[in-house]
Amino acid sequence: MANPARVMEVRDQVIAFDTVVRRNDPYPHIVSPRFYTEQFANTLLGWLETESNWTLNESMRYEQYELGFSQFAHCTEIAGLWDGGVLAHIRDGVRRSIGFPVSSRINISAHKMFPGQQTYIHTDKVDHETHRVVVTLNRGRPADSGGNLVLLSGPRPADMSVVFKQISNSAVGFALDPKSFHAVGRVKAGTRFTIIYTFLSDAVTDLPNPNFFVAS
Repeated sequence: MANPARVMEVRDQVIAFDTVVRRNDPYPHIVSPRFYTEQFANTLLGWLETESNWTLNESMRYEQYELGFSQFAHCTEIAGLWDGGVLAHIRDGVRRSIGFPVSSRINISAHKMFPGQQTYIHTDKVDHETHRVVVTLNRGRPADSGGNLVLLSGPRPADMSVVFKQISNSAVGFALDPKSFHAVGRVKAGTRFTIIYTFLSDAVTDLPNPNFFVAS
């Protein structure tokens, strides 16, 4: 059995996620102004900036570099990212704020976007995915650098409802369903980093991608 004191110590070193606001326009979503502790956010961003194992993913909807953290179990400096107690704190915070019993099975990945890259308006409805939390990390991106996350009420640019400034260590979470239209504006300058937590459905037993972490 894990030492409760040790669990609390790791959690307190990694995660904040203590202030969460629920909003309903254009659809229910949550916003957290401080997701990680400042120390861990800085450590994780430094790791992202120096990591070389990124894979370019191109489709009709987006162009971005990606990596999944299941292959980095040896990286002790960021191991708190997938610590079971940390993930339990995230899971419980999302459950309370969004009002839905999200799963303990969580996929963690990172995205990196360079100037010229963007994500077009779309929804993400995959049978085994229910909710997503997107955490922004950077060292201070000017307002005119592009790459802002946008929530929309429909599939057209005119349906734009909320634009999130890229405040480092802030997070946005929402359900993945046919109504959750979102996009990322074209990056104009600098590099855009995000950490993506995707909650996997407990109802799906035969997951196409078994690489996920479990909150405990």
